[in-house]
Formats: sequence, C-alpha cells, structure tokens
Amino acid sequence: MFPYFEASIKPRFSETDMRGHINNTVIPVWLADGRAALFREELGVRIPTMVVNLNINFSRELHWGSLVTARTAVEKIGNSSICFVQELWQNEQRCVQAHTTIVALDMETRKPMRVPDLERSLLTPYWITHAS
Repeated sequence: MFPYFEASIKPRFSETDMRGHINNTVIPVWLADGRAALFREELGVRIPTMVVNLNINFSRELHWGSLVTARTAVEKIGNSSICFVQELWQNEQRCVQAHTTIVALDMETRKPMRVPDLERSLLTPYWITHAS
C-alpha cells in the first residue's frame, strides 16, 4: 500500500448538480484541498506552487451526505516539480484517481524554482518509490 496522507472533506449540498451527485468541477478543488492539507497542516510547508498538469479519472459518483477522504502520495520529485497520485474515496470505495503535477514558484520572477531540500525531505514519507 502506498504511503498516502489522508484528509477528510465534507461535501456541501451546493456542490451537487441536477443529477444528485457532486459536480465534476468540484473535484479539482477537493484535490487541491488534499494537497494543501498535506503541505500546510501536516508538514508546515509554505512554498508557493502552481498546478501545471492535472489528469482526473472518474470511476464512481460522489454524493452529498457522506464524508470523502482525499488521499495524497508523492509519485516523483523533479528539479522544480512534484508529481502527486491522488484519490477520492467515499463509503470505502475509490471514486476518483488523479495525477497532479505542481511546480515550486519563485514569487519574484514568477518562474519555476528548484524544490527546496527541506521540502524534499519532508515529503519523503509520502513518496511511493520510498515505500517498502
């Protein structure tokens, strides 16, 4: 099993659509919430980042009324990028799987910068390739 960080998300009624499930436009927000919870709440990391790639596969509907678990693991750390594997689970079933790539951002130049060594170290427990 991958070393996922887990964060709980409480769906809001306003996030549903006419078909009664969570609207697909909400999912990227929940994935961002999962990454933010890992970075800020778990690790205390505050480096500026920007999403440069996001691929989402939907396998089941998500609904209002049951908590959702956002699971986040690190797939790869490049020079300036971090690739995440993310999943959204509800009622013990995986509903969404995503691959998200972010880059560390130099706020002065607005260009990608190297992921700092501290952040690389802090992310190691969540790195899939380091799982045994």
